[in-house]
Amino acid sequence: MNENDGPLTGLIPLRLSDRPLFHDIFSQQADPISDYSFAGTFIWSASLKIYWQRIQRHLCIFANGTGDLTLLCPPLPESGATADDLAQCLRESFAVMDRYNDRFSDRSHSRIEYVSEGLLARMRAAPGFDLEAVPMSADYVYDMARMIDLAGGPLQSKRSARARFMRRFPDHRTEPLRPEHRQACVALLLRWQKRTEEKFGAEPPSTESTSPGVLRRREVAACEFALDSMDELGLKGLALFVGAELVGFTLGEALTPRQASVLIEKTHPDFVGAPQYIFSEFCRQCWAEYPECNAGDDCGMPSLQFTKETYRPIRRLNKYCLARPRPAPLAPAPLAAVPTTCR
Repeated sequence: MNENDGPLTGLIPLRLSDRPLFHDIFSQQADPISDYSFAGTFIWSASLKIYWQRIQRHLCIFANGTGDLTLLCPPLPESGATADDLAQCLRESFAVMDRYNDRFSDRSHSRIEYVSEGLLARMRAAPGFDLEAVPMSADYVYDMARMIDLAGGPLQSKRSARARFMRRFPDHRTEPLRPEHRQACVALLLRWQKRTEEKFGAEPPSTESTSPGVLRRREVAACEFALDSMDELGLKGLALFVGAELVGFTLGEALTPRQASVLIEKTHPDFVGAPQYIFSEFCRQCWAEYPECNAGDDCGMPSLQFTKETYRPIRRLNKYCLARPRPAPLAPAPLAAVPTTCR
């Protein structure tokens, strides 16, 4: 969608000034996934081209970063919204997506992503609901106290890596992340991207929205957007230094009164143990009063899945993608009888 397509479809580009409305509606979710926050939504608007609209007493958030138009999350109910309102909202939302996708893509791409268990149950109760749910990568939720202490046998390797970093780099220190750290953080981001491509192999240019290369480029853009807007978004951050060199940074926010969400963490690949150290310190310095830590999902990337599993999550928050059922393929026509003389 180009700059002029938002007004043409009646959609509103996401702006920082929209934060109060989004925060009010997101905060009504009892057990939200990490995607249900204004900060988490806004930082991805740099690459996903996010728009919104209020439809039938629901907040609808659309994304156009993959060449089609989708709902980035399910319609979020405003106060007093009913099941009938939701049913009509779904019909109108798919009409918006179909109108765009018929022109630029294919209406089979119209879908709703990042649907939590709670909102999936609500949607299934709406009259005429006929969408199929496909699992997406789930959020990893950890016990905050264990992430601070890294105690116990299953976390011994994390504890050892943190200790090695502290021994090897005795001049390490942390500071609250501030705007003046931005230039050093961006340089670290680009170094991380280059080293990751060297490790896993650079990919040819791809438009596939789930390819690792595309996901990494989008992540870099989201990180830069977060650094530019961290104060306005109410994010907390921590910078890790060895001597005068910035070797890591992280950003997060409170998701609920019980759960903090770590949105971003990046470290210099040459400083072994820095990821374990900064993650543990961020939990200790900024989020110790929260019982749980949500580290987001793994984007379907095996390496990230392995890393997040090794921290031993206490639970997972499932997510789903909803789409209309595809029509069953037509059965092949029966073969005509073959004359004996042709056998």
